[in-house]
Amino acid sequence: MITSDADLAAACGRWSAARVIGVDTEFVRERTYYPIPALIQVTDGDSVALVDPLRISDFAPLAAVLADPSIVKLMHACGEDLEVLALVTGATPRGVLDTQLAGAFAGHGYALGYRSLVKELMGVVLDKGETRSNWLGRPLSPPQRRYAALDVVYLLPMHRRLSREMAALGRAAWLEEELEHQRRARTEDKQPGAAYVKVRRRAALSPAHHAVLRRLSQWRETEAMARDIPRRHLLRDEVLIALATAPVPDAASLGHIQGLSERAAVRYGEAIAVCIETARRQGPADPDSPVDLRPYAGTLERLKRIVRRAADTLELPPELLANRRGLEALLISVLENGGDIPREFQGWRFDVITTSLLDCIHASN
Repeated sequence: MITSDADLAAACGRWSAARVIGVDTEFVRERTYYPIPALIQVTDGDSVALVDPLRISDFAPLAAVLADPSIVKLMHACGEDLEVLALVTGATPRGVLDTQLAGAFAGHGYALGYRSLVKELMGVVLDKGETRSNWLGRPLSPPQRRYAALDVVYLLPMHRRLSREMAALGRAAWLEEELEHQRRARTEDKQPGAAYVKVRRRAALSPAHHAVLRRLSQWRETEAMARDIPRRHLLRDEVLIALATAPVPDAASLGHIQGLSERAAVRYGEAIAVCIETARRQGPADPDSPVDLRPYAGTLERLKRIVRRAADTLELPPELLANRRGLEALLISVLENGGDIPREFQGWRFDVITTSLLDCIHASN
């Protein structure tokens, strides 16, 4: 356990010399927008350190390690962990290698959890008993500490095996490209304007209603960030849909919106009314006019078959090559938006799958 600034600084000196480390975090995110850091686990292959963020005041040494691109940070399904580490240290981790993604490229299945990949590669069955533990409670029990340590123990040996397998398959460069693609996607996803695409059941809305929903979603995201509460605690998705589609001339008319509490109407009514009025005045933008894909249903099915055949040939998960949303975006780009190829279909995917997909789209058209 690392519970002092001096111990953390000394450990960071060792981790810098190791050049490859495994990192994981434990956090709580039930009633807040931002995760509450509870523990940071780090291994250099020789030992495991459990850093207690509740006891540390100077994270500068850890920030330097995380920001150093020459130090490889092995993590598994790293999205939320990266957010926790950036929140704690103020540093954007660089040199990250996601063993979940590496496992997929090596042919071990799509989006395998850490325990599943450890079982697949190392033949070890890890206990799940402390998954729902109170990680903010102190002191941590011996089972909690063991569970947390085991979350990083196997990262380095798994990486060694996956590196050999990807080198043999010639896919190491593919992994690097995909890691960079996901890094950019995470950066874009954090912007309040991207909150719109997270709203469920929005596809059936008219362009005008889409415009209102987009404005409301951005407001909800910004407000949830400012108040540090989950967006669903502010307004649920179904309430946003109802607000986007109902006639709401002013704040006083919000009372009939199903699911909107009186308290929320009083607290946020004016802001909601301004969002709706502004969106209606400005009108729909390009993102608010979704393309009707029903005429292309047959083409989409052919595209999915191409993906499945390529995945079988390469012994890769088809989801790694392209999912339905990606295929729809490619189809729309080629047929409706002047032929620009989405970023995810460039790079390593271009020769592997994109050229065949484009041939199919042009032939169908």
